[in-house]
Amino acid sequence: MSETQMTLFGESESEWSNESDKSKLLEWSYSRRGTLEQCARKYYYEYYGSNLQKAKEDPQKAKLRFLKKLQNRHLRSGDILHYVIRWYLKEFQQGKQRSLGQVLQWAKKDFRADIKYSQQYEHGSPLSDDFRYPKLLLEFYYGLPDVKSVCADTEERLVTALTNFITSQNIAQFREGARKASALIEESARMKNDDFTLSGKVDLAYWEDDRIVIADWKIGSAGSSDDSLQMLAYAWWAKQEFKRPVDYITAHQVHLADDIVSTFNVSEKALTRVEARILQDLEWMQEADSFGRRGLVEAFTPCAQPKVCALCKFQEVCPKE
Repeated sequence: MSETQMTLFGESESEWSNESDKSKLLEWSYSRRGTLEQCARKYYYEYYGSNLQKAKEDPQKAKLRFLKKLQNRHLRSGDILHYVIRWYLKEFQQGKQRSLGQVLQWAKKDFRADIKYSQQYEHGSPLSDDFRYPKLLLEFYYGLPDVKSVCADTEERLVTALTNFITSQNIAQFREGARKASALIEESARMKNDDFTLSGKVDLAYWEDDRIVIADWKIGSAGSSDDSLQMLAYAWWAKQEFKRPVDYITAHQVHLADDIVSTFNVSEKALTRVEARILQDLEWMQEADSFGRRGLVEAFTPCAQPKVCALCKFQEVCPKE
């Protein structure tokens, strides 16, 4: 978290009406902490301004709820990647071998439906909450000049990632692991600690002899992000869920753009650091919550980073400074 974004949070003590407010907040997820770290203003819009139960007096509530439904091309292609892989592995687990052609056909069909819908969208029209309905891509909504070109590049990236997933020998071990009847595919991961609840979704977890193997799919290339915290949090969940020592847990990140598998060292020391990091994150969230619930948007400083802002669905209402 940058010092600039957290300045206003430190000017007064957090205000909690009662202990139940604290218990409602103490749920940690990698995506939520990532949003707060990336941009405090986006965090407010995502978790408070657009929430009907919080910041109830925010005058932009209706607009924020609309904008929250937008998706940028990267997140949308990542969503498509994950649900298509989930379908493929679930079918594989039941003894049905789906072809690469079937996988790519579904993925391209859905992404192209998003593009068509976004091209034809009339401003002011409501957006559907049905997950099966095409998504409005923010690149079209905000009129990105080279939108067709960048979306074509995104589709190519999606095709490459799925092709590698289906055909790569590096990834064969995970495809085979998913065939096991006991394998967990896109399973919700929740772990309760004395101080908080950890929540997330594990792409794949399975037994390999006496070991637990965890795999997480990334549409990008190796080195494009540092997600060690996410993977170690999953390992911590696996330790509690399967009652296994950390020496028997292996966590992998599968980078589908360049067909590289990264393996993370899981140790008690590493998990202790993860717990400390999560508790630190929750302190930030607690400080922010007092301001967020009251709709004090000015306490959440915009990150003012052009690359982040260009992919943000809330740019229509954000002052960006």
